Amino acid sequence: MIDTQTLIACTGAAPAYAERYAAPLSEALQRFRITTPNAVSCLLGQVAIESEGRNGPLSVVEEDLYYTTADRLRAVFPSLFVKGQYRADDFSRNARALSLLRYKGYHGRGLIQLTWLDAYRAASAALGFDYVVDPALVLVPKHAALTACWFFAAYKGCLPAAERGDIYEVTGRVNGEARLKLVERKAATARAYKVLSK
Repeated sequence: MIDTQTLIACTGAAPAYAERYAAPLSEALQRFRITTPNAVSCLLGQVAIESEGRNGPLSVVEEDLYYTTADRLRAVFPSLFVKGQYRADDFSRNARALSLLRYKGYHGRGLIQLTWLDAYRAASAALGFDYVVDPALVLVPKHAALTACWFFAAYKGCLPAAERGDIYEVTGRVNGEARLKLVERKAATARAYKVLSK
């Protein structure tokens, strides 16, 4: 359904990243019945932003928790380092410690950044892989795609809103009330739809 060239056209990903994720995404899209141009476009619009790094879409499948200054940690995590009891200096340049403190080790991973223990447990139960014992498994292309499509279609129930083209609602379900980068998600979805609706 989604080959490498289509994924490049839909997301703007570099060829190496598109090649890595095309087959796993295609398989996962079919499994979770994300098949119409509207639904696939919405999923890819979210994935393009959630996995975007310095090298473009699909280049990052793990939340970056490496902060070089205590000031930046206080700005990003005020509940921990301003209002909370923790010293930001202890977590500067220590991504593993920050992950354990903030997420108990279940920080964002995969093409839609699976986050928090509850989500890892639910994904494990639904998909039959033990992401709780081995959360790094979500970084493997097959599992990065599988958890993203499951999260989108089953866990967050995005398909009805996706079929309506309601990017605002889809983004709220995927990203939370903050709807970070909503404008960019709309643009990424529109780009994918232009390719897939031909």
